[in-house]
Amino acid sequence: MLITKGKMLFYGIGDMCEKLDTIIKTLNLEALCFEIKLIMSEAINNAFVHGNKSDINKQISVGWNLEDNLLRLEVTDCGSGFKDFKFCEEIIGCYTDEVNLVGSTIIMKKYIL
Repeated sequence: MLITKGKMLFYGIGDMCEKLDTIIKTLNLEALCFEIKLIMSEAINNAFVHGNKSDINKQISVGWNLEDNLLRLEVTDCGSGFKDFKFCEEIIGCYTDEVNLVGSTIIMKKYIL
């Protein structure tokens, strides 16, 4: 059984690409680089713009857990949560098996085959 988990803090989105590359490399999921970067960058951008009101002093927490073939990603901002999550679901939902919003955390699940 393979278990890989971790957490990284973001302040703004300036170095997002490099940090996402590090996470993907840590998870050894380079083959799914496009999909994972897309869903994570969408969630992080939404957290930065809508949750943190584009304030680079407010943190965005990105957590990951890969257990066997299930990748769970969580992106948490400092805001009070979304009222209408539909716009986020449309993009992220295309590349995940499940996406949920709990308070100010977007939880994404993707089965790795």
